[in-house]
This record gives sequence, structure tokens and C-alpha cells, in this order.
Amino acid sequence: MTIRKATYSETQTILNYSLVVLKEATMGSVEQSQEKALQLVSPFLSDGGFYLVHIENNVIQGWIGVGKIFDYYTDEMVGFIPEIFVLPQYRKQGIAEKLCMEAFSKLKEHGYQKVQLNVFSGNPVKNLYYKLGFNDVSTLMQKDLDLSP
Repeated sequence: MTIRKATYSETQTILNYSLVVLKEATMGSVEQSQEKALQLVSPFLSDGGFYLVHIENNVIQGWIGVGKIFDYYTDEMVGFIPEIFVLPQYRKQGIAEKLCMEAFSKLKEHGYQKVQLNVFSGNPVKNLYYKLGFNDVSTLMQKDLDLSP
């Protein structure tokens, strides 16, 4: 088992899964299109973000995005995890936790004191985030408005 920074070719492979990741991560609540999926990933990659991959027997089993974001509430730059994904056949083996721990290590090396991520309501991965020490900071709430008279 190896966790390391993804190569350009591996990053392209990961991007091919963008639509699947979008659907799963957002619990189906976001428009499902390849354009939307890439629109969400492109800014983090163009701002120096990268993927760490979990590889065994030369097969990518999962990955985590590692980047940065400006926290406007605290006026500080913080580490950011825009994406975590483990291929279905490799789940329940601790891969996501290992990827998170390596991401935390990389972010510390870059001088970040905090890491943030977003998780959609109802996503079962939230239990892993609690286990890893994440705390709820805010809740985005939404109500659909009936515009008919």
C-alpha cells in the first residue's frame, strides 16, 4: 500500500470519475453534469491543489483532494479537502481514514493550522469526519419557495 501525490496521468484518471464523485458527495442534490463536476474541481487544482492517491498493486483504490481556501470568518488561509473518494470495491478497509491522515500531514507541512471540508446533509461519511476530529462549524439551510400564486 502506498499513499503519494498523484501523477498528471493519475489526476486525469481521477477527473474521469468527477461525475460519480459529484453524485455521491452531494447526495444527488446538485445538477449531475460533467461540466458541473469539473467546474467544482478546476479551481482547487488551478490554485495549487493536488490529489493524494491510495495505491495497491498498481491500482488506484481511492484519493483525496488537498488544497487551501480563505476562511472569510477568521481572515486566515486554511487547508481544504474538496474531495475524498474510495472506489466501492475498496470501501470499509480504512482507506479514507489513511488518506485523511496523510492529507493532514501534508497540510501541516505547508504550515496550515486548520483544515476544512464541506459535507452534504445525510452523507454517511460525516461519521468518519467526526471520528477524525472534525466539528460542525455552520449549517447551510435551504427552503424551496413555491412561486405560484
